Amino acid sequence: MRGAMSPSAIGSALLLAAAAAGEVEISASADRDEMALDDTVNVSVTVTYSSKGEGDLELPAFRDFDVVSRAQSEQVSFAFVNGAPTFKRTVSTRLALTPKRAGSAVIEPARISYKGRSYSTQPIRVRVLPAGQAPPPEEMDPFADVHPGSRDLLLRASVDNERPFVGQQISYSLYLLARINVSGIDKLQLPRLDGFWTEEIEAPQQLVGESRIFDGVPYRSFLLRKRALFALRPGRSAIEPAEVEVLTGFGMLFSRGSARRQSQSLALEVQPLPPGKPPGFDAGNVGQWNLSATVEPLNVPVGQPITFRLVAGGKGNVRDLRLPRLPAIGGLRGYDATTTDKESIEKGVVTGTRTLEQLLVPERTGLVEIPALAMDIFDPVQRAYRTLHTEGVRVQVLPAPAGLAAGAEPLAQNLLVAGGVRPIRLRLAEVSRAPPPWTRPWFWPLLALPPFGLALLLATDRARRLFVIDPQQRRIKLARSQARKRLRGAKQLLGKGEAAAFYAEVARAITGYLADKQGVLAAGLTREELGRALSNRGHAEETVRRVVRVLDDCDRARFAPAAGEAVARSAMLTRADQILSELDRGRKEAA
Repeated sequence: MRGAMSPSAIGSALLLAAAAAGEVEISASADRDEMALDDTVNVSVTVTYSSKGEGDLELPAFRDFDVVSRAQSEQVSFAFVNGAPTFKRTVSTRLALTPKRAGSAVIEPARISYKGRSYSTQPIRVRVLPAGQAPPPEEMDPFADVHPGSRDLLLRASVDNERPFVGQQISYSLYLLARINVSGIDKLQLPRLDGFWTEEIEAPQQLVGESRIFDGVPYRSFLLRKRALFALRPGRSAIEPAEVEVLTGFGMLFSRGSARRQSQSLALEVQPLPPGKPPGFDAGNVGQWNLSATVEPLNVPVGQPITFRLVAGGKGNVRDLRLPRLPAIGGLRGYDATTTDKESIEKGVVTGTRTLEQLLVPERTGLVEIPALAMDIFDPVQRAYRTLHTEGVRVQVLPAPAGLAAGAEPLAQNLLVAGGVRPIRLRLAEVSRAPPPWTRPWFWPLLALPPFGLALLLATDRARRLFVIDPQQRRIKLARSQARKRLRGAKQLLGKGEAAAFYAEVARAITGYLADKQGVLAAGLTREELGRALSNRGHAEETVRRVVRVLDDCDRARFAPAAGEAVARSAMLTRADQILSELDRGRKEAA
């Protein structure tokens, strides 16, 4: 019996305690907040280090639960953020717990000591129902869109907020869930994200799996992509399915094949900004922002420039941010402003700064005040509008220094010596004429050296190719002799009375021949797959049936109590040799 698991339940269970310097983070989460007494809850305690070193982790006492199982995994990753390398090591401890009694149960905080400081999570509360009473079922079967034969390999997409505001960040994640061996990703096609501004958060270059429970079923989870999305308009929006081509098997060299999987589509309800917008509000100013203004220098001679700098920083889509502009200021001549953006990803959140710089030139002496500016924003976390303010700045304009008229441009600095530009002076000298190079004795041998070297290189390469034997061709050529050698070894085992080893050696003679000569790895195939592979290589249907029958008889005799009669064993050698001859003839006819 499993309790209902919803994104809101998981989100409420996830509590984070981060180090002030950002060097360590610890979090604890449970996959449900309501369960039956005879059910199991899965708890994950994750510690993330941003620098080298390891702390002492203290797990909760679990006074209200019994620990059924415990597992631990570790993941190390390196990334370049704004050109600088970053290190991250994540240690995840997963526990399966059963409650001791019905009622309100508490999972106590997990603690870690790191570099002399202690950090902990918040407690997680779970409501435990009497045995046999299941919580309300989920509204949607997570496997409803998955064919029963495809549930060992799933592609699942998710967002962390299905009802965002316009301009608010949501995170789109694409995971591959597998209960079979995955060796790589061949093709990945992401959906079109019309109606969203997107930023890449994570794009792993290697598959790194971690254990995950999905609807009570254990999987290995691989993150394929994670993107930040900013909705551009309100209303219903759909994210189309993603597709992936997965290589399955025991590695890149031994992959048995590939499988194509498609994720489910996602539906979002993008909310418009709430009423109560300030007059002149710009819809791009959504996020958690701060605003500051500086002026340099504060004391300046008349006619010399000063720099006004307005900086907005925080969390959100900085590319859509609109900064206020300075009005016309009496006594100052303003030039066109320039804007620069810096963007970064911090813990999966898009952050950045937008800097506006404007050159101002005082035209009269005295005290000039640059007024305060205001910018209205919508904070999606607080769900409220806020107005950010800067402070006014006073600039003292001094009289121009002697020799520099007011409003004059700064004198250019002459970097030449006082003597001015000096002319280029040529010094002529007599030069004796040398004889041409083709009259020298070394010229013609040197000229012939490159073509001679090229010819020698080509001849060496041709000779190497003539003497090198392709290993694949060698295996094909020696396949029949190797099979006969195995059959002779099987005959010796028969003379010793080792029946099980005799049948095993006969089977290896046939499967080894199929691998070397036919390119069919029978050991990794079912009998149906083996039959199809031999048929595809042009062998007759009767020959395919005889191969399958001989291999089945060998397996049956190996594990039977009597291991076959003596006459049947001798006949098996003859059958195996005939099978090899038929396979050899079929190979030549197909060629």
